[in-house]
Amino acid sequence: MNNPIEIRKVVIGVILSTLWICSFLFIKDSLIIDWTGDGSSTTGLKTVVIIVGLLVLFFYNQFYPSSPETTKLNWTVTLTLGWLALIVFYPFKDINVAEGTRGAVGFFALIAGLAVCVLWVRFFSDEIVA
Repeated sequence: MNNPIEIRKVVIGVILSTLWICSFLFIKDSLIIDWTGDGSSTTGLKTVVIIVGLLVLFFYNQFYPSSPETTKLNWTVTLTLGWLALIVFYPFKDINVAEGTRGAVGFFALIAGLAVCVLWVRFFSDEIVA
């Protein structure tokens, strides 16, 4: 059975990825969830939303019925959007960011850029047989 690439899964994956990236950008770090009511056990709302969003992305790709090529394409699109958001929105030159973290984020941004290039070369090659 020949399964073509289902564009619907990729489009919904782009929407979910964009919402996940927006959780990094638009939720303030100062918002917290107070689990007990007295302030003794708190968690950052941003952290909870980011983890839940990542789980939604994972389970969407895991359980949505599609061909393996479509799932790989969707993960590649998700990685590309995350990498582009990192490059565009991370404050590499901000003096308020610790010096060691800027270099580490820059290094991993370069490695992720290499992964994005390798994955897209795989999809643009003529060797893929669905």
